[in-house]
Amino acid sequence: MKKIYYFIILTLVPLFVQEVFPQTTFTVNVANFSFTPAQLTIKVGDTVKWTNSGGLHSVVAEDTSFSSGPVSSSAWTYEHTFNSAGSNPYYCAQHGGVGGAGMSGVITVENATDVSDNGFPIYHFELQQNYPNPFNPSTTIKYSIPESGNVKLVVYNSLGEEVATVVNGFESTGSYKVNFNSYQLSSGIYFYRLKAGTFVEVKKMLILK
Repeated sequence: MKKIYYFIILTLVPLFVQEVFPQTTFTVNVANFSFTPAQLTIKVGDTVKWTNSGGLHSVVAEDTSFSSGPVSSSAWTYEHTFNSAGSNPYYCAQHGGVGGAGMSGVITVENATDVSDNGFPIYHFELQQNYPNPFNPSTTIKYSIPESGNVKLVVYNSLGEEVATVVNGFESTGSYKVNFNSYQLSSGIYFYRLKAGTFVEVKKMLILK
């Protein structure tokens, strides 16, 4: 029965071609009991690649949101993509600790500026189709706002009931992309609604589990 249900949904809901999100990869060298650079500022959606050429080291986020695993003296690389703005302090489990003790570093993630993905200024509001779609368990939603103000991005089920608030607060002019995780929701059709000033737009997405 589930297979028939999914087939019907897939027949009714169009599949969207993958967007290519612009992304930059930054390299941090792990050597001589330090991370180089120890302080790094990137944009939302960028990736950081740590490279250990030797030495008993690891990468552990203070909030445990990312980790390279157990300390290892073998040559290794570890990558993590940062999908939300904020400060991300981390340390080596063997030679550092929380609060910037010993071998540690900080990745500062900033939101996009007032330039769109194609490099042109933002002149209008835009809510893009989420990708991937259908998805399980997470998907990315991108939107642009040409003026600063309060922004609210909410997810509703097919009955019009609010099931999640993804964004709710003041944001500056710019292009943004946020990650939505559906781990608490069941399969089905959902809608996400962006309200920024007088701008309101709704799009449909599909969760398949």
